[in-house]
Amino acid sequence: MVYLITGGTGFVGSYIAKALINRGDKVIAYDYLPSNVMQQILTPEEISQLTVAIGNINDLARICKLIKEHKVDKIIHLAFLLHPYCDQFPDEAVQVNIAGQSTILEAMRIMDVQKLVYASSCVVYGNQSSHDQLVLDNDAKHAPVSIYGATKSFNEFLTNHYAQTWNLDVIGLRYTLVYGPGRVRGATAFINALTEPALGKKAVVPFGDDVVDWQYVEDIAALTVKASDVGPTKTKHFNTRFDVRSIREAGEFVKKLIPDAEIEYQPGTFGLAWQLDDTLLQQEIGFKPQVSMEQGLKNLINFIRRVHQLPEFK
Repeated sequence: MVYLITGGTGFVGSYIAKALINRGDKVIAYDYLPSNVMQQILTPEEISQLTVAIGNINDLARICKLIKEHKVDKIIHLAFLLHPYCDQFPDEAVQVNIAGQSTILEAMRIMDVQKLVYASSCVVYGNQSSHDQLVLDNDAKHAPVSIYGATKSFNEFLTNHYAQTWNLDVIGLRYTLVYGPGRVRGATAFINALTEPALGKKAVVPFGDDVVDWQYVEDIAALTVKASDVGPTKTKHFNTRFDVRSIREAGEFVKKLIPDAEIEYQPGTFGLAWQLDDTLLQQEIGFKPQVSMEQGLKNLINFIRRVHQLPEFK
């Protein structure tokens, strides 16, 4: 199969490209400003096997030309601006996140692409305080509290419209907290803090009272690839759920791994509705993550130590 991955040189895109290349698929990584993150995630041999194409996410003609030239079968769409950048520059957020989604859907429709899988997010649900239940059903009400969340919510509506009107085969995955080696942006302040002891620094951890869904990036890549493999699904947007654990549990593991780690927790929660019911995902796609919070944090800490030429933890 031939895949076009928008945002393909970024954090999640690089892991998905790696997974696809290693099973024999052809990958075109499309990006506006190619990231050097890919060099940390893929081997030189893997990088040599993919095609990097530079372009704007709103350039419909360019994207259609790439689809035609490379005979693209499927698209994985990850080219989005994140929070808090979207709140600071809402005009750019609309152009990239919403107009970009429309461009990809148009390209899929015009060029008769088989499948689209794209990154939605738990942020469509907004804060936990907006909901009566702790674990949210797949059709729970949307209540975004940020520009980023609002763009994701609108994109779900837009994508449903395209799917229903033109019978497109699409899947949106509501990622939660995606972390792992190479992540430099996003809602990861407490993860960044928890990894400070890897370099002998004190960890001052914000949102110390929160419970979040830890989604290790290799599992996210595996889920996204599996979603691209299934046939048309009744449901078009799916909740995801991996390893729901407290931030303090994560800190306890870091202390176990690094006994002399100094960790201070700041009170409060991030506020988002992190816990999602993935029943429909299991019924229509089926996926079991392989990496626990503990293993994921250990992988991340050892990656940081490796970058700084320090011995890794066993």
